[in-house]
This record gives sequence, structure tokens and C-alpha cells, in this order.
Amino acid sequence: MEVNPNVPFTNGNCHVHISQVAALVESSDPILEVGLPKIGPVQEAIGRYVAELIEDGSTLQIGYGGIPDAVVMQLTHKHDLGIHTEMVGDGILTLIESGAVTNKKKNYHPGKILATFALGSKKLYQFMDRNPALEMHPVNFTNDPCLAGQNDKLISINATMQVDFLGQCGSESLGSQPYSGTGGQADFVRAGNRSQGGKSFIVLPSTAKNGTISRIVPTLTPGTAVTTSKNDINYVVTEYGVAQLRGKSAKQRTQELIAIAHPDFRQELMDAAKKVNSFN
Repeated sequence: MEVNPNVPFTNGNCHVHISQVAALVESSDPILEVGLPKIGPVQEAIGRYVAELIEDGSTLQIGYGGIPDAVVMQLTHKHDLGIHTEMVGDGILTLIESGAVTNKKKNYHPGKILATFALGSKKLYQFMDRNPALEMHPVNFTNDPCLAGQNDKLISINATMQVDFLGQCGSESLGSQPYSGTGGQADFVRAGNRSQGGKSFIVLPSTAKNGTISRIVPTLTPGTAVTTSKNDINYVVTEYGVAQLRGKSAKQRTQELIAIAHPDFRQELMDAAKKVNSFN
């Protein structure tokens, strides 16, 4: 076990008793700092669409990336927001500093920010240190859909790389090439579905590789891991709009997704849909 005075001390079920430790290594190395991701016009457009659908009193789970943080930046005028998330980052800190977060309306652990890990700046780590309003818990606690879903108006916002006509999301790999870990995306999508008034958002730019590839596709690239299933998906958002998929047929899903694809690819996608009978 490494002991480092630069790591913030936090409240919650996150402490290790000395009797559980076999060996200690002391370190005073600076801990990793990660600033806010770059937010461009595409991210801002997606952020506006999502922000319009978030009500005062909602509890937020925010994934990592430019688009989730772009949403956060447009919520500073909201009231009585709560935080029940996997990761705490500087985007959430900005929201807290704006006064939009009070945690008063949370049903589960009201008055507390709940998370399982943090990734951000020195300023974030200083905010966390011995802060009675924040608790860190094991991931099987924070990410349990049954527990997180006890909050009314739970909002989950997570990014993906590819979405097919059924609404399946590939967020972990590009084909068979691993890109990231599973994370809490599926957990919080399900939590949002369980929550009274909850909403889960999967966000992505409409294209990749400088506009040469559509991220909305008839079928996921062979070998791609399905992170969020067609049975769990709710809202999908690109810079061209919002597709609400939950409870809809394959034909309706296809139509909604093509409508938010990049205009340069819509005819190609419609032709592909006819070939795979997605419009029948």
C-alpha cells in the first residue's frame, strides 16, 4: 500500500484499517492531474440539447469526456442539482462552485455528493480533502442501479463511439481493438431507467476522422463490444439533435437515428436501412 500526503482524505466507506495492510510504501510524488477536456462547437451543440432536457432538482451522473463536460457547463443556471456519480472531475466542481448543486432533492443520501473515484486538477483534490459534503464509496455501491435509481430524476450522461440502428452502443472498442474499459455506463443507463423521472443520455459527435466516417451505422463494426444494449438505451444525442429510442420499434429507432446523423451520410444510411429491412 502506498501512503502519499498529496492524496485527499475523504469521508465514506473508503478507508483501509492498518490491520488490513501487509506493507507500506511512503511517497510524496505529485498525484496525476487532468484538466477539463477541450470543448468545441460540436460538444457545445450536444451539450445544449441535453441541458434543455435536465430539470431543476435532478441528480447527475457525469461520465468523462468533452461532451459530458460541455453539458455540465450549461447547467450552472439550474437549481438544487445533486451528484451521484462514478467519477468526480473538474466539470462537476465547476457546477458545485456555481451554486447549482445543493443535493437537497436527492432521495438517496440527501445532502451528500457520492462518487467512487476522482480525476482532475489540484484544485479538485483540495476541494475533496476532508469535505463533509462528499463521500467516496466502493464501485459496487455507487454503481448499483437499484441504489442510484432511488434518486428521482436521475440523469446519466455518457459518451460512446458508435451506435447502430437498434441503439446498441460500442463504447469500449473499435472493432476488436480495445479502446477503454467498461466503466459505469451500463450501470447508470439502467439506473436512469429505474429512476422516477430519470433519463439516460448517450452522447457522441455524428462523425469521426474529420467528418469522413459516420458514427451512426447500420450495424456495429464486427468485433465491437456492446456496452449499452438495445434493451437499455434511452436518449442518443449528436450535434444534430436528440433521438429518443426506449420503447420504440426497430423501424422507429432507425428513423430517429438517421435524423440526427450528419446530413452527408443520411441518404447512405437510408439506403442501407432499406437493404437490411430496417424500414419495413
